[in-house]
Amino acid sequence: MASILREVFSNRNVLALSSTNMLYHIFNSLWELWWSLYLLKVLNTPITIIGLLATIQNTSRILFQLPGGIIADRIGRKKVIVFGTGLRVLAPILLLLAKSWVWVIPGIVLNSVASLYGPAFNAIIAESLPQERRGTAFGAYRALTSIPQVFMPAISGYYLAVMGVGPGVRMGLMLFTCAAAVAVTVRAVFLTETLGPEDLSEVGLEDRREEKGMMETFRGMPRTIWAMLLVSVVSGFAMRMTWTFLPIYALNVNHLNEFQYGLLQTIAMGISVPLYLVSGLIADRFGRVPCILLARGLGPFDSLSLLLFKDFNQLIAAYGVIGIAGGLGGGRLRGGGYMGGPAWQALIADIVPPRDRGKVMGLMGTVTGLIGLPGSYIGGYLYDFNPNLLLALGSGLEALSIPIILFFVKERRPEILDNTPSTQMS
Repeated sequence: MASILREVFSNRNVLALSSTNMLYHIFNSLWELWWSLYLLKVLNTPITIIGLLATIQNTSRILFQLPGGIIADRIGRKKVIVFGTGLRVLAPILLLLAKSWVWVIPGIVLNSVASLYGPAFNAIIAESLPQERRGTAFGAYRALTSIPQVFMPAISGYYLAVMGVGPGVRMGLMLFTCAAAVAVTVRAVFLTETLGPEDLSEVGLEDRREEKGMMETFRGMPRTIWAMLLVSVVSGFAMRMTWTFLPIYALNVNHLNEFQYGLLQTIAMGISVPLYLVSGLIADRFGRVPCILLARGLGPFDSLSLLLFKDFNQLIAAYGVIGIAGGLGGGRLRGGGYMGGPAWQALIADIVPPRDRGKVMGLMGTVTGLIGLPGSYIGGYLYDFNPNLLLALGSGLEALSIPIILFFVKERRPEILDNTPSTQMS
């Protein structure tokens, strides 16, 4: 295990991205987890409008996922990552200056535009890891970069309980702006492009030949990629419908305080993070699909636990189970999100050739986002109607991804393995 850690983090790209990603998570945790509470309590935003704002944010984000993937395949990963990270410096300033929910919109749109570097980020990590141990390497990367997510939710919850939601979130936004400025500088100086000249020239030839269309690229992918897209769509819709409202539900219905809710996140992540390494080993030795199935299989329990258990001690036990499932599943359900954890990303990297990786990842994010657009608004409407119904429907919807994985997501077969060499670890 020590050898794989040395191998992974001796790579200049992985070291630059992991260190800045950790910095990002530390200061992002001071405000993002509590953003819906800030809108509700400080800016006096109605619940349905909170859902509408989340929909606007998701709309802006998905509009740039696909272009981000295309641009990353055309001009390289580094330029897109540096540009997108630069936008992260400006967005929190606009959010900080907003005095009503109307003036929040420019900030959340700009913050969403910054997500255009997501496909480039995933691609450069995949191309900087050793191909033969990609699952373990993804697990090692995820474990290290998730360390701040272990302790920061509890710290930020205590910090908000002491300072108050308004001053606490505003201070978090100011600190996050400074962290983003450091991140863009480090990435601009230390990142090395992984898309070789031959890949760029190949993309250029495609562009001059009426270009290989996006859907044509995707149609050429194995059925597993289509099944993974469907899983992403189903899980993404369910997550968008419920997750914006989980902190509000926890405080208003379960009667937790900020510190208690933050502590639950810390417990789950504290269990998940060390298990990421185990999940990487399992994914490499026994396959990616078992890890993906475990993570997605217990996905509905993330929101269902708040519905079923009102006692804080019961919730501690429930979040412990969520942490185990997320860790062995190759990415905690929140941390991996609808685009999955290390086992998920490793399976995509196993199947999709480097020259198409950015496009495929961008298209999956775009399609997932487009279909999930009304999720947050529907969630706000359902929360106003019946908060319990929202969590029950969200959990049931997310459970639909389980049979899709069981029957249609397959490991990469030996006969379709390509001979593309992985980027050498430096």
